[in-house]
Amino acid sequence: MSASFRHPLGFRGPARRVVPAACLALALLGAACDRPGPAQSADHSPLRVSTAFGPFSNRLIEEYRRSMPDLDIQEVRVSFSSEGLTQIEQGTLDLGVVLADDAYRAYFGEDASQPRRESAVRAITLLQPLPTYLLARTGSNIRTVADLDGKTVAVGPEGSSVWKLGTLVLQAFGVEQAAVRAIGSREVAVNGLRDGTFDAIMLPGYVYPEAFTETLLREGGAYLLPIDGPPVEQMRKQSPFVRVVMIPPDIYPGQDRIVPTVGIDMMIVCRRDLDEALVFRLTSQLFEVFPRLARVEATMRFLNLEEAPATPIPLHPGAARYFRQRELSW
Repeated sequence: MSASFRHPLGFRGPARRVVPAACLALALLGAACDRPGPAQSADHSPLRVSTAFGPFSNRLIEEYRRSMPDLDIQEVRVSFSSEGLTQIEQGTLDLGVVLADDAYRAYFGEDASQPRRESAVRAITLLQPLPTYLLARTGSNIRTVADLDGKTVAVGPEGSSVWKLGTLVLQAFGVEQAAVRAIGSREVAVNGLRDGTFDAIMLPGYVYPEAFTETLLREGGAYLLPIDGPPVEQMRKQSPFVRVVMIPPDIYPGQDRIVPTVGIDMMIVCRRDLDEALVFRLTSQLFEVFPRLARVEATMRFLNLEEAPATPIPLHPGAARYFRQRELSW
């Protein structure tokens, strides 16, 4: 998400405001223009699914296996969104959860004026945003993002969603002197906050409640910091895939009010040459299991089904057919 990047369709408002009709037109037009390539159809080829964004993708894999036992679903270990997209382009992965900005760049390239029509990546659906949690250590006297100046801040591994967003947030708030530490796991971040190695940490809010965040807040060792204000709006102008996200009240111990933060929409994408009937079935099953997933993964309650087909890259023809039949697009 470079500062020079601009989404051609525009974002507006405090939450997801991809212009739905424009994005939908792009998605459906791309689906209609796709020519079928070598297909993975009703044979017994395995369906290779990425494990990136584990709390969601693992649950999705479980549900697919439960509801479609005839499919040979194989898990492919993928760490980051961009890695999964590269594997789809290379033909070594069939389906995965990715970030919307990464999917956009994979399809269009870094230069939005030169569309990459040959891209192997197609969209199945837009998902809910992945929020970022900013936690400060109790006793650190940190009350705002700007107070992180000169402090030690732990973010996720380089290339991860929280690392990208964390870097953007610190830059937007003019926190030039923060000692940023890229860490390999949430356990390392939490333990570092406990023992004073870190003054603040950023975690991806995959689920509500997020276990590590809940433990820290219950212990009294940390508190949630809001990420809001004019710097966020400026950041969104420069990086329009960044969204304002609200952590609802009473999710965590002592959190009796809404906490604003930032996030990026997730998406499910697949290979362009997957069989249309297979992708239609995968999309249909996805929306069949959403109510059950939402009871377990509370973040999924923020998914707007009417905007699900409004992806920033073309839909796979199988997904486009599903949305047309369900009339979610209109």
